[in-house]
Amino acid sequence: MVRVRLDRHLSTRIAEEFGPALTRAEGKRVLARAKALANAAAIGRNPGHSVADRIEWGIKYHGIDTTVGMTVIGRDGSDVSMAHEVGAWNKQAGRFVEGHHVMQRAARGG
Repeated sequence: MVRVRLDRHLSTRIAEEFGPALTRAEGKRVLARAKALANAAAIGRNPGHSVADRIEWGIKYHGIDTTVGMTVIGRDGSDVSMAHEVGAWNKQAGRFVEGHHVMQRAARGG
């Protein structure tokens, strides 16, 4: 087994070479994976308190980069995106609730 190290600026150089269409296409794939992962995570996790209907998705293009974003609105109207993604202490349940890691898994392809 051999470990191959790539130039850390390789992805930028590839995007510059092939244009924004490449990053746009990958952004759309990441967005589709994130939506599917979020829907799957909502089923059976906490059926009485699903946030699947309160997730807003966005995709922004700027230059050669594409940004995919997820905003989760809590029952009280506050932004709970970070807690949804990485987890947080739930005062009502009195315990730490694990995050879904939707965006992280979607960006990694799974």
